Amino acid sequence: MAIKLLPPVDHFEPAPPTKEPLEYVNLVEVDLGRYDDGPEARAVLAEQIRQAMTTQGFFVARNHGFTEAEITRQVDIGHHILKHTPPEEKRRLEAPMSTEGSYHGFKPLSHWRTAGEVRDRIENFNVPRDMTRREQPACMAPFRDEMQGFIDRTHKHVLFRLLRLFAIALGIDDDEDCLVKLHDYSRRDETYARYMRYYNAYTEEEKKETKGLWLAGHQDFTSLSLLFSQPTAGLQVREYGTDKWKYVPHVPGAIVVNAGEVMAWWTGGYFKAAIHRVVEPPADQRGRDRCGVYYFCLPNDDVVINTLLRESPVLREAGVAMAHEPGRAPTSKEWITSRIKITLQNRVWEGKGEGGEGVTTVVEKVGNVSTTWFR
Repeated sequence: MAIKLLPPVDHFEPAPPTKEPLEYVNLVEVDLGRYDDGPEARAVLAEQIRQAMTTQGFFVARNHGFTEAEITRQVDIGHHILKHTPPEEKRRLEAPMSTEGSYHGFKPLSHWRTAGEVRDRIENFNVPRDMTRREQPACMAPFRDEMQGFIDRTHKHVLFRLLRLFAIALGIDDDEDCLVKLHDYSRRDETYARYMRYYNAYTEEEKKETKGLWLAGHQDFTSLSLLFSQPTAGLQVREYGTDKWKYVPHVPGAIVVNAGEVMAWWTGGYFKAAIHRVVEPPADQRGRDRCGVYYFCLPNDDVVINTLLRESPVLREAGVAMAHEPGRAPTSKEWITSRIKITLQNRVWEGKGEGGEGVTTVVEKVGNVSTTWFR
């Protein structure tokens, strides 16, 4: 049998796993390898997800179908594209964040505000499920089929399984595909794969101003966000009911899954939208960039996002309220485009909280709804 050779790609060498004594969050681990073991096994997985979603909004998915080598290959492809796309082509293919509210394309350095006058050192390249929606960089051509295959498998094999487990966790027994239908692969939405690089390039003065913050605390605007675990320690979770941040541990080959604001609205806050941020790596990983691959999942454009009280007996028994008043719930497209346009653009940390303490949360209006920033 002939072996298909993959196109050569520049390899990204991550920092070795840290040996620093960090305080890690204890996340639920869900073994998706048991998904096909029958209804009882899926019920167990769904209960694990329910526990994770009602406490932290985060969990770790193992045995999801991708090998470590396949994940590393995707990280390398992203590294290759960010490295070899000329600056003028990046500018031409820049994502229309401020004008259209879309991340599809290149997000350049310094678009987001980190703290005070300091701008971010984060670059990313975002690929829509339908790649024909945007022109793609020339150096991506050899990897296009691989990238499309990665997106297809992530959406149809990983995301759809997770969404069915979420439906089971919500007691939607008569239609386990309830949430799957809202992410129909044949319809249009803003879901995208992201290849993201954090450059370790802050000056000492900037580090003092940001206090080591690389990406401000936030809740994703997604239904679910999938982060393919990476060795560089920097992702932190703020546990609900506290101001304490803990590191997310690296689990080789795993996917770190978190719920976003859309999932919180669908469940009336019963499932938590994970609060997280990214900080400078620990001492033994400093001086190295952080590079990874993600999949940000959004409902189809025309889906109206409000609490699934009619569908879910679990939510009715929990006594949750509708997230939005009738007639004021946004469609997926309205919410996402409005949210992207304002993301980390304002100086939200000016001022003091009660008792002279620094501000730790700021609520920002997004059309008829709102979002919250954390630090």
